[in-house]
Amino acid sequence: MAKPIKLLMITHNYPRFEGDYAGIFISLLASKLSSYGIEPIVLAPHAKGLKEYEILNNVKIYRFRYASDENEIIAYQGNMHKLVLGSVTGIFQFKRFLNAFRKNAYEVIEKEKIDVLAGHWLVPAGMVMKPIHKKLKIPMIMSSHGTDIRLMRKYFRALYQYLKPFCIRLKSWTVVSSFLKNGILDVDKNLSSVLEVLPMPHDEEIFYLDDTIERDKNLIVAVTRFTEQKRYKVLLSAFALASAKNKNLRLDIYATGGDQMIAESMIEKLGISQSVSIKKPVPQSELRMVYNHAGMVVLNSYAEGFGLALSEAMLCGAAVIGTSSGGITDIIQHEKTGLLVELDNAENLADAMIDLSTNDAKREQLARAGNKFAQETYQSEPLAKRYAEIVKSALQ
Repeated sequence: MAKPIKLLMITHNYPRFEGDYAGIFISLLASKLSSYGIEPIVLAPHAKGLKEYEILNNVKIYRFRYASDENEIIAYQGNMHKLVLGSVTGIFQFKRFLNAFRKNAYEVIEKEKIDVLAGHWLVPAGMVMKPIHKKLKIPMIMSSHGTDIRLMRKYFRALYQYLKPFCIRLKSWTVVSSFLKNGILDVDKNLSSVLEVLPMPHDEEIFYLDDTIERDKNLIVAVTRFTEQKRYKVLLSAFALASAKNKNLRLDIYATGGDQMIAESMIEKLGISQSVSIKKPVPQSELRMVYNHAGMVVLNSYAEGFGLALSEAMLCGAAVIGTSSGGITDIIQHEKTGLLVELDNAENLADAMIDLSTNDAKREQLARAGNKFAQETYQSEPLAKRYAEIVKSALQ
């Protein structure tokens, strides 16, 4: 039997505990790779209460410390770039974070005799990997999931010019949507030969159509965050318009985020507090039940890298509504696998909500087609197998 290829996956986002969403798709990918001759090893940031080393789902996980427990605030918060760019202190904290990340990467590479290095999110992984590649010449691949490409486009001159020598030497660069691929090519067309659209695998053992759960056609679910990019204000405005015409509609929002108090105030001002509930994010096993109970699932964000809530909901047989923006258009084919609405158009979104809640035949047909598409496109084994092939080709 051939010796497995040792792959070090470096990421600032990886599940910290059972039910944690942070980088859950990377965890699923890692757990599948051993079947294809790859031994995955993960390096991720430490956080308060976590072990510095453990084995979960047969995957070795190293967690590096970069500050005291109370000051390890760079990762897992969903606001890394704002924290870093918000103050001089943030810049110094990020520099310390990168130095610790890089130091520990060197140590794990040497200890585990790593064959290939795989980064997830160009920022910060690319910033960690660039000097390592220059020194060790180890084959490297990259995977981008959304936020990193938005940052690259926004801060093009400083960020990409710094990372360009590293990027052009990548063996492969996978992205989760054609939107992200086009975004990278807008920055540098010379990267076309290494780019490949490869969605992250979905866990079909968790997300599936469960006929034992009764679906409520009037229940709208949004799994999102209270940030400007997620356009929660448009969601609430649209629901206010829709519920004025269909009094039976309800909206459950599973979210956290810095703007939650603003959202709560807006709900009161719109007079929809009796039909809108804000709920804390739940573990994936519970999320499956949420999706199976929902009449429709909405994600109306701007420039979404992929749109995981929609694809997961489709696997659970829910009808979906998304904006015609970003990677969402890879998931939803308008009037075929769901409905696409204009970005920042509350009236358009409200009309879609009313349409799906009142037209049972249309809602059910879109849900069936969406479920079929998701099963054919996001199954974990074929996607993990393709990723393993990419890892192996990096050594050739």
